Amino acid sequence: MVHVEHTGQSITPIVFNGNNYDEWSRSFTLALLAKGKLGYIDGTIVKPTVTAATFETWQSSNALVTMWIFNTIDSGIRNQISLRPEAKQVWMDIKNRFSQVNEARIYQLQADLLACRQGPTESLVNYYGRMTAIWNAISDIDALPSCSCNPCKCDWLQIITTRREKKRVRDFLIGLDDRFVNTRSQIIGLNPLPSLDLVYNRLLQDEGVRNLSLNTTETTPAPMAFATRVHHGPRQSGGGKDNKRNLSEPSKYFCIACQKPGHG
Repeated sequence: MVHVEHTGQSITPIVFNGNNYDEWSRSFTLALLAKGKLGYIDGTIVKPTVTAATFETWQSSNALVTMWIFNTIDSGIRNQISLRPEAKQVWMDIKNRFSQVNEARIYQLQADLLACRQGPTESLVNYYGRMTAIWNAISDIDALPSCSCNPCKCDWLQIITTRREKKRVRDFLIGLDDRFVNTRSQIIGLNPLPSLDLVYNRLLQDEGVRNLSLNTTETTPAPMAFATRVHHGPRQSGGGKDNKRNLSEPSKYFCIACQKPGHG
């Protein structure tokens, strides 16, 4: 069955509310890329002349993309967005107004990153999740610069990506609880520094072994304490004290090992 595209579609589940431009724009452009219509907002599909044979097709698709943009905008701010003749114009208007880098927000996220530490009883999964949320938030508003080469010949993006990866590994290791001090020292001593995925996997193994050892220790029964059984002789009738042991008689003390009367 052929899927029919129409103006009432919402091609992304992310609704733009004025404060989530980076998340919304990434989701929307990815959806347009899947539909083969990204060129209508990035300028690669140029508007043909009115007399061109392709003008009607362009006009229809342009209107479709424009309506898709409006369908993903929250009704509370929709009246702030102007309808323009071209989808690219609408897109650029939103970008220019809402995609400004918020330095105060970046500052706060960097402070959160420095303060992020694993709790004494916190699982590695939970700690890694908190770190990842901060990293993603920083990337949303402070994206990596792009290369001007087309195609890229300078490996600039790869260099920047590798540096960011190493910084994340260091951030992650710094915040670890002292339970992982030995494993952390081993990782830091490696050259080159492993990727974040490999570091995380190594620490997960360490945590798993540690938890297994603790569980084994907790379920092992404590050794039974053996007490020495002592048979006391008759007490004096008046004094209440034990009679002194008669060394000429066999010992009335019991052997700990065999529980039989021993020999003094």
